[in-house]
Amino acid sequence: MRHDNFIVPDGRFVRRSRGRLPHWQLDGSTYFLTFRLRDSLPKHIAIALFREREQMMRMTMTASERAEVDRLFGLKLDSYLDQGHGSCIFRDEANASIVAGALQFFDRARYELHAWCVMPNHVHVMFYLQHGAELEWVLHSWKSYTAHEIGRGVIWQREYFDRIVRDAQDFRSTRTYVLNNPVKAGLRNWKWVGVGSSRPDLG
Repeated sequence: MRHDNFIVPDGRFVRRSRGRLPHWQLDGSTYFLTFRLRDSLPKHIAIALFREREQMMRMTMTASERAEVDRLFGLKLDSYLDQGHGSCIFRDEANASIVAGALQFFDRARYELHAWCVMPNHVHVMFYLQHGAELEWVLHSWKSYTAHEIGRGVIWQREYFDRIVRDAQDFRSTRTYVLNNPVKAGLRNWKWVGVGSSRPDLG
């Protein structure tokens, strides 16, 4: 698999929507994806965040401006998630292990992992999605399998946040961000973080 594909001028974007957030898919791209537990954000905070992003996205913007809005929105969303709202069931090692295992299981088969992190109430994944693969289908497989194995019913928030990694600098900074998220959130000796399941640290 290739993992150096970034946005190209003639790339054909597919726009999808699952509620508040639009999702832009570009065949053969690297994605940064965040999905979270249902109770990971107080309702009033979630509503305010998504309204703010909607207002920004209504403005006429270039692709690079839209990407910057997405990047800043992701940082703001993560700052609230790192506060540790909700049940935080991934503080339980058995539950975190199930999610980490699911992310790594099809590495280098359906996608190529570059960085991942299972936080107490959310998950970050940076990965290359091969040509013809559907981002939403990959995410659904992770969610459905882990929810079944954990056995607590519906645990995941339906909506998720994703953005396409634009260039080599964005690749490096995003990967560093994912791998350092536990430290940033004040989690000591947090082991549910890593790179692809079948290779050492990417440096």
